[in-house]
Amino acid sequence: MKLSQWIKYLARRDTTFAGEFAAMQRLAGADCPRYFVDVGANDGFYASNSFPFAARGWQCLLVEPHPEAFARLQQRHRKHPHVRCHAVACGTEPGRLRLWTGANRDTTHATFAPEVHAAAVPDWAADSIEVPVVRLDQLLREAGFPTRLGILSVDTEGWEVEVLRGMDLSIWRPRLIVTEDTDRGLAEKRTLLAEQGYQQRLTLGVNSFWTSDR
Repeated sequence: MKLSQWIKYLARRDTTFAGEFAAMQRLAGADCPRYFVDVGANDGFYASNSFPFAARGWQCLLVEPHPEAFARLQQRHRKHPHVRCHAVACGTEPGRLRLWTGANRDTTHATFAPEVHAAAVPDWAADSIEVPVVRLDQLLREAGFPTRLGILSVDTEGWEVEVLRGMDLSIWRPRLIVTEDTDRGLAEKRTLLAEQGYQQRLTLGVNSFWTSDR
């Protein structure tokens, strides 16, 4: 972590990469339901959208299928009863999928769509593991989360559309949705969210921020 990031963390417990924490606070509003869902939570600290909210006592549901990343995530929140960690992936249907991790079992850019990284990293498909997949709405029901969620963050390296289609957005209504933007599925994601009444309010780095008045 860079010195500027450490200062930001020490001053505000902000672990986001490019100031997403302040943007999420502003767009979600002071009366936002204190429920945070983070799909692709990684280790729960480095460039984490959810950590600043977990540190402030929000009810959090953190999803991370990569075994090494999940071990660090679970260890980090072992004393936090308001944080639930799940070692699964989210998709449109339950089952099992191959998670591509690239060389050396990369935990930061693991993906179900290796073509996202193929151009920049030619040997990206060098290593993979099989992981369980569930629908996000199943996890939400099991956690007892309300349908009026606070913030949903999806950072899954090109798998965002599949995650969003794994929950019925006519029922589950996050106040704010934050998604990583990659070329894969970008147009489909925008169409899906627009059809469900969400409007893009901000782009910050590789993330887009969506809210709805419904």
